[in-house]
Amino acid sequence: MTSLAGTGEAELKIKGSRFLGLAAPAADREEAGKIVLAEKKKYHAATHHCWAWRGLENPSSEFAFEDDREPSGTAGAPILKTLERANLSGAVVVVTRWFGGIKLGTGPLARAYSQAATEALEAAPRKEGMLAREFSLFFDYTLLGAVNQLIGSNPVIVTSREFTEKAGLNIAVSSSRAESLISRLTETAAGRIAIRDLGPRTVFEK
Repeated sequence: MTSLAGTGEAELKIKGSRFLGLAAPAADREEAGKIVLAEKKKYHAATHHCWAWRGLENPSSEFAFEDDREPSGTAGAPILKTLERANLSGAVVVVTRWFGGIKLGTGPLARAYSQAATEALEAAPRKEGMLAREFSLFFDYTLLGAVNQLIGSNPVIVTSREFTEKAGLNIAVSSSRAESLISRLTETAAGRIAIRDLGPRTVFEK
């Protein structure tokens, strides 16, 4: 699974119209909406702010797009297609347009939005993630060294740490390795570890 590790921008001019594309990571619709709103505020004098977003967990069913008063199908949908072709999840692309006085026609207009989106995505860094199972672990501090050693020798991502009366870790591990790792943790701790399965989650290396 591929997402964006940062932002990318691209600009093009066609027959007097200026198109400015921004690609950015956005795990959910709320985050995407904030990015769109920020672009609208930043470029408040622009004519259109068209965008598309694909979700992180289920991009084939979690998506949204908007033409922002452009002819239907000429802006939001082409931008979404660029995200789909790039096979990106958890990402939003906003293309801001300043109308230059010459109508482009529906075909050229759609291609302009697609090109601006594509170039913005090409300028953005990528990151690879995996669909994993997440577990919470709670145990005595006397076991911390052994647990860390076992986790460190496996492809595990630590998603959070908590150190209070006991040591607490949230870890993510690929589904194919989860059962084996949990079994080894239980054996290593001789049962003195509380493990809770938090379910599936998409995680990325930090």
